[in-house]
Amino acid sequence: MSKPKKREKSASIKNARFSNNLLLIIYIPILLVIFFKVYGDVFDEKIYLGGDNASYYILGNSIATGQGYTNIHIKEKTSHNHFPPGYPLIIATASKLFSNNILFIKKVNGFFLLLSVGLLFLVVYKFTGNYHVSFIVGVFTLYNIHLLGFSIIMMSEIPFLFFSLLSLWLFMKLDFSIPVQKNWLFFILLLSVSFTYHIRSLGIALFFGIATYMLFEKKWKYLASYSFGFILLALPWYLRGKALGGNAYVSQLFLKNPYRPELGQMELFDWFIRIWNNFERYITREIPSGTFNFIQVVDSKTPFAALEWIIGIACILLMLFGLFKIKKFNTVLTFYIVGTFGILLLWPDVWFGVRFLLPLVPLLTFLFLYGVIEMLHWFGEHVLKIKNQSVIYFSIVFLSLLAIRSYSNTIEKLEKQKSGIYSKNYQNYFELAKWIKANTSDTSVTCCRKPQLFHLYSTKYVTGIKTTIDTEEQIAYLISREVDYVVLEKLGYSSTGRNLYPAVEKYPHKFILAKQLRDPDTPLLQFVPELDYWGEWKDNKRNGRGKYGWDDGTKFDGLWKDNRRNGKGTLYLADGSQLDGVWTNDTLNGVVYVKSIDGDTIERSLYEKNMKIGMILVKK
Repeated sequence: MSKPKKREKSASIKNARFSNNLLLIIYIPILLVIFFKVYGDVFDEKIYLGGDNASYYILGNSIATGQGYTNIHIKEKTSHNHFPPGYPLIIATASKLFSNNILFIKKVNGFFLLLSVGLLFLVVYKFTGNYHVSFIVGVFTLYNIHLLGFSIIMMSEIPFLFFSLLSLWLFMKLDFSIPVQKNWLFFILLLSVSFTYHIRSLGIALFFGIATYMLFEKKWKYLASYSFGFILLALPWYLRGKALGGNAYVSQLFLKNPYRPELGQMELFDWFIRIWNNFERYITREIPSGTFNFIQVVDSKTPFAALEWIIGIACILLMLFGLFKIKKFNTVLTFYIVGTFGILLLWPDVWFGVRFLLPLVPLLTFLFLYGVIEMLHWFGEHVLKIKNQSVIYFSIVFLSLLAIRSYSNTIEKLEKQKSGIYSKNYQNYFELAKWIKANTSDTSVTCCRKPQLFHLYSTKYVTGIKTTIDTEEQIAYLISREVDYVVLEKLGYSSTGRNLYPAVEKYPHKFILAKQLRDPDTPLLQFVPELDYWGEWKDNKRNGRGKYGWDDGTKFDGLWKDNRRNGKGTLYLADGSQLDGVWTNDTLNGVVYVKSIDGDTIERSLYEKNMKIGMILVKK
C-alpha cells in the first residue's frame, strides 16, 4: 500500500474514532438523564403484592443473618429448594454491605436496570458496529413499561437481564486464539453464565446458545471446558434439590395445572395442547405487548383476534429481518432465543404474562428496531438518494425520539400506581398481619394466601394453604403445621375458597373468630383443633369412629352414626374423670363406668337419657 493511501486510511480511522467518541459523549448523558427522570417518576415505595418478591427478600435475609438458605418464615425453618439462590445472594450482599431496608433493596434492582441498559448499549454495538442503533435501542428499553415495572420491585428478572447481557458481552470479547487455560476472560464468562443460571433456571438457554456457537465454530477445547465447567458449577444446586425431594419447578412442569394438582399429570396429547396454547399466546400477545408499550392485553381470557395474529406475525417478521441483517454473533443470539422459547413453550400455560419473557425483551426490541432501521436506511440511501450516512442515521434517531413520545404515554400507568394506595381487600389483609404482630406470641403460626407477604407485616411464622379439596386432609395439614390462626381473605384468588373455606365450613367449631374487618369481610380465625368433630364420615355425616371436643374442655371419643353419638364411647370431663358407656342418638343409656383421671373405675351407674338412675359402688 502506498504512503498516501496509508495516510488516508489512518486519517479515516482517526475520524471514525473521533465520531464514535463524540457520539458516546452525546448519547451516554442523554440515556442517564432519561433513566433518572423516568425511574424517579415511577418508583413506588409500596411493597409489590406478588408473593414471590417477599420470598426473595426473606431468603436474602436468611443468608445475610447466617441462617443458611432456609425458609425462616415457617416454624420448621426447612431448607429451601424452590427459587435458585442467585437473587437472594444479591439481596444478602446488599444487606450486609449497605442496608436490608426494603426500599433500598428495591432500588438495587433499579441500579441493575441502569447497568443492563449500559451493557445493552455495548452488546448492540458489537452486533451492529453502530452507536446510533445502540442509542435508539437504549431509549426504547428505558421506556419499556414492563422493564420499569420489574425494576421497582424485589424480583429476579432485572438481575437476570444484567448477568445474561454481561455474559453475552464477555462472550463477544472472547479471543478463541488464546489457549483456554490462559484465557482469564473465558473463566469470567463461565462464572457469569453459571450465576445467570443460579438466578433463574431459564439461564440454561444462555448456556445452550453459547455452547452451540462453539460447536458450530468447532472450538472443541473451549466447548469441552465450557460444558464441563458449567456442569461442575451447577451440580451442587442440583444435588441439593435432589436431596430435598427434587426441584419444585420440574414437578410442576408435569402437572396439567400446578394450581389444581387434583387434575393429575400431563399425558402425551396434553403436551401438544400446552405447546400450541403457549405458542399462540406468545405470538399474538406477549411478544407484541412485551416489546411495545402501546399494545396492551386487557383480558388474557378473551379469544385471540385476527388483528392480534397480524400484528404478532408482523413483529416476528421484522425481528427475523433484523436478525438476518446482523453479520456477527447471530448464531449465539439465535440459539439463545430459540432455547428460551423452547423452554417457555413447555411451561404450564397457566403461567402467562410478559414476566417469563422479560429477559429477552431488550434483545427482541433490538431486533425489531434494527429491522426497521435497516429498512429506513435503505430507503434513505436508495430512494431519497442521501449519500451522507450520518444524515441518514441522525434522521432515524430524530424520528425515534419523536416516536418515543407516544410510546412513553403508558408510563402514566406506573406513575398512577405510585401515587395510589392498596385496595381495601389488601388493606384488611395487612391490618390482620399487624394485629398478629401485636397480639400473638413469637411462635404463633398463621395460615393464609401469600404467606411470605403476610410475614413481612406480621414478622411471625406463616404457612400456605394446602392445595387439596379434601377437607380432612386440609385440617390434618393445619394440625401438622401447628397453625394457630387462619385468614379468610378476599384477595381474589380461588384457592382460599376452593381449598380452605370448605374445611372451615365443615368444622365450624374448630375456628373461633379472633378479629373481623369489614368492606370486604375479612375474618381472622383462631384454629383450635381439639374442638369439634374429628373422625370418620359417610355421606357427609359423622359415621364410625370419631372424637368431639367442646370449649369447656369436655371431650368424647367413640362411635357415631348419622351425625350423632351411637354406640360405645368415652366422655372425658374437664376435671379429668371419664364416663364409659353406650350412647343412643346422642344420649347416654345403660351401664356407665365412672373412672378417675388415672383410668381407675370408681363407680358403676345406670343411665337413661343422660340421667343417672342408679349407682353401684366399686372398691378403689
